[in-house]
Amino acid sequence: MQTKALRIIGNILIAIVILACLPSVLPKLFGLQGYEVISGSMEPAIPVGSIVYVKNVGFEELSEGDVVAFEAGASVVTHRIVEINESDKLLRTQGDANSAMDFMPVAYVNVIGKVVFHFPLYGYVAAWISEVMGKIVLVALLALGVVLSSDGSEKKPRKNMAATLVLAVGLIIIFSSLAGFFLIYRGYQKSEDLYAAVDEAYVTEAAPEEVPETNWYDMIDVDLASLQEVNPDVIGWIYVEGTDISYPIMYSGEDEKYLHSTLDGQYAKAGSIFMEGMNSSDWSDSHSILYGHNMKNLSMFGKLRYYKAEKEYVDEHRYFQIITADGKRRYEIFSYFDTDPASWVYELPFSAGDAFDRYLSELRRHSYQNIDTEREVTSADSVVTLSTCSSNERRFTVHGYLVEKIE
Repeated sequence: MQTKALRIIGNILIAIVILACLPSVLPKLFGLQGYEVISGSMEPAIPVGSIVYVKNVGFEELSEGDVVAFEAGASVVTHRIVEINESDKLLRTQGDANSAMDFMPVAYVNVIGKVVFHFPLYGYVAAWISEVMGKIVLVALLALGVVLSSDGSEKKPRKNMAATLVLAVGLIIIFSSLAGFFLIYRGYQKSEDLYAAVDEAYVTEAAPEEVPETNWYDMIDVDLASLQEVNPDVIGWIYVEGTDISYPIMYSGEDEKYLHSTLDGQYAKAGSIFMEGMNSSDWSDSHSILYGHNMKNLSMFGKLRYYKAEKEYVDEHRYFQIITADGKRRYEIFSYFDTDPASWVYELPFSAGDAFDRYLSELRRHSYQNIDTEREVTSADSVVTLSTCSSNERRFTVHGYLVEKIE
């Protein structure tokens, strides 16, 4: 009796592992991609914690009222279509729980696909499974289930076959999940190796002990001309002083190109730092936007999170540099805060005048900290926004204005 009870517990554990992984694995076989919903912008239709399943569709298959997933900078947003501009292939979207439409229209090229169905609450499970600890726990449960379900006694062939089938399915699912984790890790490592090689080949930095006595324009030198021979889409280099945020800046005019690809054109989850497609690549705009992923290993724009996590961080890392073919530019950070993925923050373009002054005032007003800058920021200034992912489907933005330029 005790052996039978243990065998039942073992089978239950195996079934739990299968049921936990199946909604993440099975839809992919039908060409569906799953995304976790971590904000309430689509409630009550799609509750927080759901996972939405998205299918790629043609523009002509989209209709007002459809819920779509689309890329906004370096993130994915799930909102409903409220207007369609067929001539320009633009969509106006809005979250069901939001009082107004998203500030920026969505170009069809940024649409991942239409939401075909969603699974309430499973998003929490999927997020947990994607973590290292979640995978370890599932493997441990599967191993324990296998041990308990096999008592070493002779079983009828039909029962043996059923148990073997369940075990095989469990192993396939769990190892598929582990393979996905391995691919993500390999992608992280691939990006790190690539940018380390780029840094070694094209970048010269002052020694850490020399930095305090070094002029800002001597902290880092980049052979941008040689780097542009590798890829002409390189339009500059960003360096946040005192950090290892030091990467080439890409521009293609299409936000999706470098969202998950590196400067050598290879796929990588970390992607690249890239400029908003609506900006001018010659840095002539008064407001330019740079996107980068908030990676778990703190690469790309991952360390921007420290600005809101540590109040003193902005005092110690007040400046960032943009190195271009024309010279070096130094920007002083004057604002940082979280915002919505399609908010007024991403408005382009601007020119000197009252509208830009009001925009800059709003940036200061929303800042998590009142920052004393070298001088007042006005519409005559050139501003760069650094944007990355944040919690609850929001975006974290850091804003700097040009204080000095060396040609």
